[in-house]
Amino acid sequence: MRNLLRLTAAWLCLATVGQAAAPFTVSAQAEEWVGRSVTLAGRKVSCGNADIMIDRNLPSEGGAGETVLILNPFMLNKQPPQVRLFVFKHECGHIQVGDSELDADCYAVNQGVREGWLDRKGLAQVCDSFEGAPETDTHPSAKRRCAYLDQCYAKAKAEMTPIAPRPTPATRPGTAAAITASVMVPAAIPTLPVKKDAVMAPPKVLSAWRCTEPLEVAETGAIDPIGQVLSKDAEHSELCR
Repeated sequence: MRNLLRLTAAWLCLATVGQAAAPFTVSAQAEEWVGRSVTLAGRKVSCGNADIMIDRNLPSEGGAGETVLILNPFMLNKQPPQVRLFVFKHECGHIQVGDSELDADCYAVNQGVREGWLDRKGLAQVCDSFEGAPETDTHPSAKRRCAYLDQCYAKAKAEMTPIAPRPTPATRPGTAAAITASVMVPAAIPTLPVKKDAVMAPPKVLSAWRCTEPLEVAETGAIDPIGQVLSKDAEHSELCR
């Protein structure tokens, strides 16, 4: 909630965490400006561009105006570390999301889960800090706030849980290329006797099945060129075994 805090020079709107606070007077000497960040429970925290002040007479752990966040160190130090951080984030929530106590509570929960300092134990401690207070004109009941804290926490944790990537569907293998059996076409049987110009033809290259190098066969001067090719191929293949 936001309550009017009567200062020496102006009214300041406050939001308390545990209980509603009636307007009260604070002397200027009781306040101390500390900057835009402060260390709580071993963590340096801030609330955007909001100024942070310490007020030892504040009858609550914390309060917030439109651009200022106020803390009471005496009351804060009586709370567990996670509650101290929650108080700060709750008051910051009023500056960020408005007057609603439930919205400020949920803002603090989201910050705590995202920053890694709020767990279920800390959430229970925050709930205990409400001391079972009944509903008032400015604050929901402790029971209602605790139930809402649980909802916000469960949602925040679910959003932080990484979603497993969808399995990639198996790609169907491509259609295998059709294998066409090659038909060995017998070479044309030369007409005998072989003509002289055919005998004197340039050397031919035969691909040996067992060898990696081509087999050269010279047909010059051959009386039986077909027989020579078969003989040379057999001889070369024998050497490659």
